[in-house]
Amino acid sequence: MLIPEPGVHQTSERYYFTPSALAQELFYYPTRCGHYFCTNAYSFGSQSDIALQGDHNRNIMLFAVQDGALELEFDNKITIAGSGQVVLFDCREPYRYRGSDGLEFTWLLFNGLNARDFYRRILQAHGDRHVFAPAAYSEIVLALGSLLSGCASGERLSEAACSQLLHRVLCQLLLEDTGTVRGADNSIAQAIRYMNAHLFEQLSVSMVAEAVSLSPSHFSRQFKRHTGYSPYEYIVLRRLDRAKYLLTSTTLTVKEIAYHIGYNSEENFIHSFQKNVGISPSLFRKYPI
Repeated sequence: MLIPEPGVHQTSERYYFTPSALAQELFYYPTRCGHYFCTNAYSFGSQSDIALQGDHNRNIMLFAVQDGALELEFDNKITIAGSGQVVLFDCREPYRYRGSDGLEFTWLLFNGLNARDFYRRILQAHGDRHVFAPAAYSEIVLALGSLLSGCASGERLSEAACSQLLHRVLCQLLLEDTGTVRGADNSIAQAIRYMNAHLFEQLSVSMVAEAVSLSPSHFSRQFKRHTGYSPYEYIVLRRLDRAKYLLTSTTLTVKEIAYHIGYNSEENFIHSFQKNVGISPSLFRKYPI
């Protein structure tokens, strides 16, 4: 495959996608993807001739580095990405990168739906860093590989399937929700089991942290890193799930339900329900939407 970019070995691959009007309206969609093998002559940036053509700089870029290293510049700061790390950046912002000898990486240019909302939340989750090592790195590489192999064989994924694949990758970048989280010895999995077992009792974040032998602050950070929300939010939402069930399947009063699910007053329960559900418990019982 001829790829006329200095420093890119001709065993590399590069493919293009033209999204339909439906995909641009409703889906996540790729616009380009590739698998590059490079030398230290490889360099690219937001002011490169290719980047300035068409819609290139209106998309979001994802790299998965498999070997060698990439030197990247964002906001006048130099960052190095190595094997096992991903790089994520918005091409609307100034960027530049160059490769080392032996560089191998898979890349994806994409857009669609709320892709930029995902992008911002992913960066926040990783300390506003463009370079990080997600727990699901291997799964992300496999997902990108399936896009490439489909293009190479002439049997591309459908736009709906591409959208599902991209959504899964974005979720994996945002949350460390992999098989390791559900392992029997994992502290987060243990914490979730503990919270579920004691959900309707007097329960605090400190109590849960102590149950899994972590400090409250460290536990809270790890929990949010894996699930996307705080331990306190998890407790509140699961209690409200139970409250909805009781409101629609029993004749218990609102006050009885409040104490049943762990609230220390009817007023606190009503306030929490209204805040999170948008209507009062009594109205929800009448109109269980």
